[in-house]
Amino acid sequence: MYIATPAPHRPATPAPQYESRFVGQVAPRSPSYNFDSKDKHWIISEGTPVMTKEVIGLVDELYEMRLETLLSVQDLLEAVVGALEKQKVLNNTYIFFNSDHGYHLGQFKQQGEKRQPYEEDIRVPLIVRGPGIKPNTTTQALALSIDMAPTFLDLAGWPLPEDMDGQSLKPILLGEEPAETNYQFLVEYFGAGTSPGVGCFYYGPYVPFLHDCVNNTFLSLRMHDSQNGDQIFSDFFSTDAVPMSQSDIYFREYYNITEDYWELHNAVASLTDKETEEFENTIWNFHMCTGSSCHKMRGKKNSRA
Repeated sequence: MYIATPAPHRPATPAPQYESRFVGQVAPRSPSYNFDSKDKHWIISEGTPVMTKEVIGLVDELYEMRLETLLSVQDLLEAVVGALEKQKVLNNTYIFFNSDHGYHLGQFKQQGEKRQPYEEDIRVPLIVRGPGIKPNTTTQALALSIDMAPTFLDLAGWPLPEDMDGQSLKPILLGEEPAETNYQFLVEYFGAGTSPGVGCFYYGPYVPFLHDCVNNTFLSLRMHDSQNGDQIFSDFFSTDAVPMSQSDIYFREYYNITEDYWELHNAVASLTDKETEEFENTIWNFHMCTGSSCHKMRGKKNSRA
């Protein structure tokens, strides 16, 4: 069974019994909150103004309402678990709690959206319970959205098709140590822009929240390595048309997230030509791969990774 709630998606309208439950709660003020960064791609550096007091108030209101709608999600989750208990099948059922994307609420002046390659947008929760999974344990193993389908098939005892991009998480869930602790993977987004010069799209004159912009197509290589920590390298393209080519790249960003956790300062200038070329080649190979050829790349290392 698959359950996908609209909450806490915009407009994030709470149930009547939960209205005003979190009055006064404000969006987290991380170091990147309303940070005016001039060394990032054009949507951040030029396309998004610093948030005014009015917009900050709207962001905080959205954050409050998102929390309130999640109380209904909690009720739903409790009801599902209760129904499984009543049918005496809870101990023979796997439950996955997940999301499709992260969300920024004020980071780099971006009001309430999801379409950037920064940690707030690409990290999602993953909580799993079921037979053979030890309670109250965590793992640092890599888990991607594309891994969900092969994991479900594997847990159900079905053979895995070779053309699936993702890999089964079953061994990790059942307590095996990951074979590879260094990893890399692709993050990609294809912008909603269709006409050059349109600029940015907003949700409406009364809700001044940025939705998307032209030339917001990017490919990012996210990496983790025991020696150099967490890193991300991104290519931004001058077109939203697919397919893109490497000649369409107009801007790059690089962050060592272990050293610059909030990704405040673009360090792409610190890369050598060789390192940049290696990152580019890896990104493009990921972009073009399918099935098992993608699996082999997840554990490969670049000179900076």
